[in-house]
Amino acid sequence: RPPRERKKWTLPAAPGPTLRQRVERKEREANLRCHDMSCGVGPSDEEPDAVVNESQIHITRGVDGGNVCSHTFHPSCLVTSQRVALKGLEESVNGECVEVSCPVCRADGLIPKVDWDAGA
Repeated sequence: RPPRERKKWTLPAAPGPTLRQRVERKEREANLRCHDMSCGVGPSDEEPDAVVNESQIHITRGVDGGNVCSHTFHPSCLVTSQRVALKGLEESVNGECVEVSCPVCRADGLIPKVDWDAGA
């Protein structure tokens, strides 16, 4: 009988999201955690029963009010992330809005100055 032809080895498919990724997705669905990778408001390993009273905001295009992306953030998480991205420079205030970029997808947009001050 002739020898079988060897198939080229390929990496097996990933088993899916990790347990931490699944838990964080469920926390986002319950509005406990925002999309910031270092969300400091949501539950953590040290405080799993944290009570979250802070609302989440979208980054908008400005005048028309459309969202630049689907990511939502606690004001404090977005302000912290933006300050890190600016590397100590002053934020750009445009009238009653502050220019920010999404920490996840880097889309540029605006948030109301009231929300910026709430997160500061």
